[in-house]
Amino acid sequence: MFGITEKRHPLVRSFTEISAGKGNGPDGKGDAHPGATRRARLPLVRRTGYLLNKAGSILMEDAERVLMAQGMRLRYFYVLAALESDLSLSQQDLSRLLHLDPTTMVALIDEMEQGGHVERRRNPSDRRRYILRLTDSGREALERAGRAVDAVEQDFLSAVPAQDRERLRALLGDLLADRWPRVIACE
Repeated sequence: MFGITEKRHPLVRSFTEISAGKGNGPDGKGDAHPGATRRARLPLVRRTGYLLNKAGSILMEDAERVLMAQGMRLRYFYVLAALESDLSLSQQDLSRLLHLDPTTMVALIDEMEQGGHVERRRNPSDRRRYILRLTDSGREALERAGRAVDAVEQDFLSAVPAQDRERLRALLGDLLADRWPRVIACE
Protein backbone atom coordinates (compact mmCIF):
# COMPACT_ATOMS: atom_id res chain seq x y z
CA MET A 1 0.00 0.00 0.00
CA PHE A 2 2.78 2.45 0.87
CA GLY A 3 5.59 0.94 -1.20
CA ILE A 4 6.75 -1.22 1.67
CA THR A 5 8.40 -4.42 0.57
CA GLU A 6 8.79 -7.69 2.37
CA LYS A 7 12.55 -7.80 2.89
CA ARG A 8 14.98 -8.50 5.66
CA HIS A 9 16.71 -5.35 6.78
CA PRO A 10 20.51 -5.83 6.90
CA LEU A 11 20.80 -4.29 10.40
CA VAL A 12 18.24 -6.59 11.99
CA ARG A 13 18.94 -10.05 13.40
CA SER A 14 16.90 -11.69 16.09
CA PHE A 15 18.06 -11.74 19.69
CA THR A 16 17.76 -15.53 19.44
CA GLU A 17 20.19 -15.68 16.49
CA ILE A 18 22.63 -13.34 18.14
CA SER A 19 22.60 -15.06 21.52
CA ALA A 20 22.91 -18.48 19.85
CA GLY A 21 25.87 -17.22 17.85
CA LYS A 22 24.16 -18.00 14.55
CA GLY A 23 25.07 -16.15 11.42
CA ASN A 24 22.52 -15.09 8.90
CA GLY A 25 24.04 -16.66 5.80
CA PRO A 26 22.08 -19.23 3.81
CA ASP A 27 23.73 -22.08 5.72
CA GLY A 28 23.17 -20.50 9.16
CA LYS A 29 26.87 -19.67 9.36
CA GLY A 30 28.70 -16.58 8.39
CA ASP A 31 26.99 -13.48 7.13
CA ALA A 32 24.97 -13.16 3.93
CA HIS A 33 25.48 -9.40 3.73
CA PRO A 34 28.22 -8.06 1.46
CA GLY A 35 30.88 -6.19 3.40
CA ALA A 36 30.08 -7.96 6.70
CA THR A 37 33.71 -8.90 7.26
CA ARG A 38 34.78 -5.34 6.59
CA ARG A 39 32.12 -4.00 8.98
CA ALA A 40 33.21 -6.49 11.65
CA ARG A 41 36.63 -4.80 11.64
CA LEU A 42 35.00 -1.44 12.39
CA PRO A 43 34.85 -1.04 16.20
CA LEU A 44 31.98 1.43 15.86
CA VAL A 45 29.55 -1.39 15.00
CA ARG A 46 30.15 -2.88 18.45
CA ARG A 47 28.79 0.28 20.08
CA THR A 48 25.23 -0.27 21.23
CA GLY A 49 24.47 3.45 21.16
CA TYR A 50 25.59 3.73 17.57
CA LEU A 51 23.51 0.71 16.53
CA LEU A 52 20.42 2.04 18.34
CA ASN A 53 20.90 5.43 16.70
CA LYS A 54 21.47 3.89 13.25
CA ALA A 55 18.42 1.62 13.52
CA GLY A 56 16.30 4.50 14.81
CA SER A 57 17.45 6.80 12.03
CA ILE A 58 16.62 4.26 9.33
CA LEU A 59 13.22 3.54 10.87
CA MET A 60 12.42 7.26 11.17
CA GLU A 61 13.49 7.93 7.57
CA ASP A 62 11.26 5.12 6.31
CA ALA A 63 8.32 6.35 8.43
CA GLU A 64 8.85 9.94 7.26
CA ARG A 65 8.75 8.78 3.64
CA VAL A 66 5.38 6.99 3.95
CA LEU A 67 3.90 9.81 6.02
CA MET A 68 4.99 12.38 3.44
CA ALA A 69 2.89 10.44 0.92
CA GLN A 70 -0.07 11.36 3.17
CA GLY A 71 1.07 14.97 3.44
CA MET A 72 2.26 14.53 7.03
CA ARG A 73 5.63 14.85 8.72
CA LEU A 74 6.85 12.45 11.41
CA ARG A 75 6.79 15.05 14.18
CA TYR A 76 3.15 15.85 13.28
CA PHE A 77 2.37 12.15 13.67
CA TYR A 78 4.19 11.99 17.01
CA VAL A 79 2.10 14.88 18.36
CA LEU A 80 -1.11 13.19 17.22
CA ALA A 81 0.02 9.91 18.81
CA ALA A 82 0.97 11.62 22.09
CA LEU A 83 -2.38 13.40 22.26
CA GLU A 84 -4.24 10.11 21.83
CA SER A 85 -3.51 9.43 25.51
CA ASP A 86 -5.80 10.51 28.31
CA LEU A 87 -3.05 12.74 29.77
CA SER A 88 -3.65 16.48 29.84
CA LEU A 89 -0.67 17.59 27.79
CA SER A 90 0.34 21.16 27.05
CA GLN A 91 2.59 22.46 24.29
CA GLN A 92 5.43 22.61 26.83
CA ASP A 93 4.85 18.97 27.83
CA LEU A 94 4.94 17.86 24.18
CA SER A 95 8.05 19.94 23.55
CA ARG A 96 9.87 18.09 26.35
CA LEU A 97 8.49 14.68 25.38
CA LEU A 98 9.40 14.98 21.70
CA HIS A 99 12.60 17.01 22.17
CA LEU A 100 11.31 19.82 19.97
CA ASP A 101 12.18 23.45 20.47
CA PRO A 102 9.23 25.27 22.11
CA THR A 103 9.00 27.77 19.23
CA THR A 104 8.85 24.90 16.73
CA MET A 105 6.15 23.23 18.85
CA VAL A 106 4.02 26.39 18.88
CA ALA A 107 4.23 26.63 15.08
CA LEU A 108 3.41 22.93 14.73
CA ILE A 109 0.38 23.17 17.04
CA ASP A 110 -0.77 26.28 15.14
CA GLU A 111 -0.57 24.27 11.91
CA MET A 112 -2.42 21.34 13.46
CA GLU A 113 -5.11 23.61 14.86
CA GLN A 114 -5.59 25.30 11.48
CA GLY A 115 -5.80 21.83 9.90
CA GLY A 116 -8.58 20.90 12.32
CA HIS A 117 -6.63 18.08 13.98
CA VAL A 118 -5.98 19.68 17.38
CA GLU A 119 -7.76 22.14 19.63
CA ARG A 120 -6.44 24.20 22.50
CA ARG A 121 -8.43 24.38 25.71
CA ARG A 122 -7.65 26.50 28.76
CA ASN A 123 -6.26 24.48 31.63
CA PRO A 124 -8.86 24.92 34.41
CA SER A 125 -6.17 24.75 37.11
CA ASP A 126 -3.79 27.18 35.36
CA ARG A 127 -5.49 29.68 33.04
CA ARG A 128 -2.10 30.65 31.53
CA ARG A 129 -1.69 27.20 29.99
CA TYR A 130 -3.57 25.35 27.28
CA ILE A 131 -4.36 21.66 27.21
CA LEU A 132 -4.29 20.11 23.76
CA ARG A 133 -6.94 17.70 22.52
CA LEU A 134 -7.37 15.71 19.33
CA THR A 135 -10.41 16.51 17.25
CA ASP A 136 -12.37 13.79 15.44
CA SER A 137 -10.49 14.76 12.29
CA GLY A 138 -7.20 14.43 14.20
CA ARG A 139 -8.18 10.92 15.34
CA GLU A 140 -8.96 9.94 11.74
CA ALA A 141 -5.61 11.33 10.55
CA LEU A 142 -3.84 9.46 13.36
CA GLU A 143 -5.57 6.22 12.44
CA ARG A 144 -4.49 6.48 8.79
CA ALA A 145 -0.95 7.54 9.65
CA GLY A 146 -0.73 4.91 12.38
CA ARG A 147 -1.46 2.14 9.89
CA ALA A 148 1.32 3.42 7.64
CA VAL A 149 3.83 3.66 10.49
CA ASP A 150 2.82 0.20 11.76
CA ALA A 151 3.54 -1.21 8.30
CA VAL A 152 6.96 0.46 8.25
CA GLU A 153 7.82 -0.91 11.69
CA GLN A 154 6.63 -4.37 10.72
CA ASP A 155 8.74 -4.27 7.57
CA PHE A 156 11.80 -2.99 9.43
CA LEU A 157 11.51 -5.70 12.09
CA SER A 158 10.39 -8.48 9.75
CA ALA A 159 13.55 -10.52 10.29
CA VAL A 160 13.01 -10.52 14.05
CA PRO A 161 10.65 -13.16 15.52
CA ALA A 162 7.54 -11.73 17.20
CA GLN A 163 8.61 -12.68 20.73
CA ASP A 164 11.94 -10.92 20.18
CA ARG A 165 10.15 -7.79 18.93
CA GLU A 166 8.16 -7.69 22.15
CA ARG A 167 11.35 -8.29 24.13
CA LEU A 168 13.09 -5.46 22.27
CA ARG A 169 10.19 -3.11 23.04
CA ALA A 170 10.29 -4.16 26.71
CA LEU A 171 14.08 -3.67 26.90
CA LEU A 172 13.82 -0.21 25.36
CA GLY A 173 11.02 0.58 27.82
CA ASP A 174 13.28 -0.53 30.69
CA LEU A 175 16.12 1.65 29.41
CA LEU A 176 13.84 4.68 29.20
CA ALA A 177 11.84 4.03 32.40
CA ASP A 178 13.52 6.76 34.47
CA ARG A 179 14.20 9.12 31.59
CA TRP A 180 10.73 10.37 30.65
CA PRO A 181 9.74 14.00 31.20
CA ARG A 182 8.13 14.51 34.60
CA VAL A 183 4.59 14.96 33.25
CA ILE A 184 4.74 11.51 31.62
CA ALA A 185 6.61 9.74 34.40
CA CYS A 186 4.40 11.04 37.22
CA GLU A 187 0.93 10.38 35.90
